[in-house]
Amino acid sequence: MGTNYRLESRRINLDRLNVQSTFTGGRIYSYRNQIIKVFDDDENHVSENEARTLSRIKSLHVFLPSKLLFFNDRFCGYSLKSLDKIGRSKTIGVDKEELLDSIYNLENDIETLSKKNVVINGLDFNDLQYNEGLYIIKPDRFIVFNRDEEIKVNDINIGELNLLLSSLFIHELNGETIPKKSISEFSDLFRSKDPYTTNCDFLDDIIGDSPNVRELVKKM
Repeated sequence: MGTNYRLESRRINLDRLNVQSTFTGGRIYSYRNQIIKVFDDDENHVSENEARTLSRIKSLHVFLPSKLLFFNDRFCGYSLKSLDKIGRSKTIGVDKEELLDSIYNLENDIETLSKKNVVINGLDFNDLQYNEGLYIIKPDRFIVFNRDEEIKVNDINIGELNLLLSSLFIHELNGETIPKKSISEFSDLFRSKDPYTTNCDFLDDIIGDSPNVRELVKKM
């Protein structure tokens, strides 16, 4: 059965690959310096057309489909960059300037997606990780809109990133010995961002002279 797969035009035997992990509705295989995501159903992931559109976009900090996977000529997954486990850090402890640089780079890639009418939909804080840079690693439910649809995609994406960053910060802060009241105050402050202000600029103002997010919240 594993021999009926092809990655674009290349036949591939999944039975010979190691299963890295499983998720609801599919499996992840290790493949060279990448991974292959295989979907066992037709729900909760991008369509073939959406995956093809995403695969043509150049992005360093938003991981996008590289090559499409087919089973008996039916679209069922794709290859994707793999985030190295080495170098992963808690975002709240990353030096301010380094964190701002990583958010700036991520927002630039998201702006590129916005210009292609792509909305970064269906993400939670587990899909945003810091590894010597900030990366979105799961494009399974991104939405690709038609060019003639009047939707302010970049505004939506900036808002989505704000919610993602806020959720990630709060998740990490809750694992620290920090008063819940301070964490709640920071959450309310961060989510109050003006929708037209970038997360990079807004976080720069919030952190101020503190070395990182953790130390800022400790002082609140």
